[in-house]
Amino acid sequence: MASISRPTPFVAFPHKPLPSNLLSSVAKKQCHGIFGPFDAGLLAKTAAVNISSNSDANPELVEEVMRDFLALAHQDCISHEGSTQVAHSCWLCIRMTLPTDDWAEPRWHQDGRMFNCSCPEPKLPHSKYAFTLLGPSTRVLEPSAYVDEVLASLRQSGQTQHRSRSELATKLADCPEVDVQLGQFIRFSWGQIDSPMHSEPDSTGVHRVFISVLYGSEEEIRDMCRVREAEYGQWKT
Repeated sequence: MASISRPTPFVAFPHKPLPSNLLSSVAKKQCHGIFGPFDAGLLAKTAAVNISSNSDANPELVEEVMRDFLALAHQDCISHEGSTQVAHSCWLCIRMTLPTDDWAEPRWHQDGRMFNCSCPEPKLPHSKYAFTLLGPSTRVLEPSAYVDEVLASLRQSGQTQHRSRSELATKLADCPEVDVQLGQFIRFSWGQIDSPMHSEPDSTGVHRVFISVLYGSEEEIRDMCRVREAEYGQWKT
């Protein structure tokens, strides 16, 4: 068995610029997700069809970019545990949004538990992989002792990150952020005390297409389906 390595909470992979003629606008707000066995070719083609049907995207270019993303994410995922079973299945999410000021005030948060981990001991953190095809990239705070202190204070007070959105936005306003470029693939852990603080970007006046994929065993992704009332192997809109 390959050696096990604990993944770092956040990674921004080397930036590869997107094709300039990939897409420029979306027709309407949509969110699609698929839960099922991982098949890079099928997922890339399905995503390209889905995105181009609601935008001016070039489907061939979108499929190419999606293949690159899924191949990198899948290989990175299995490299940490040395087993393909940790990435047997996945949740692929496509979020397409019209201009909105919903996130003019950032929604700083850590992603919580996605499913009940069934990995053998020693259990390692699971991660989500993401990138933006159009519009501003996800905002991610640089880790720091101050950010840790703010989160610790929040937990001690019993407040949730959702309820404290404005308070967090104020307290974290001057904290430095990671420079994430358009189209740059990122990885961030979820359900961990050191999972990175991130937020949707301010999309006032701009269209956005955000892609994410989360891997797990078939049992783990089926567990997600039960919680989210989705069907394994079927699109959920």
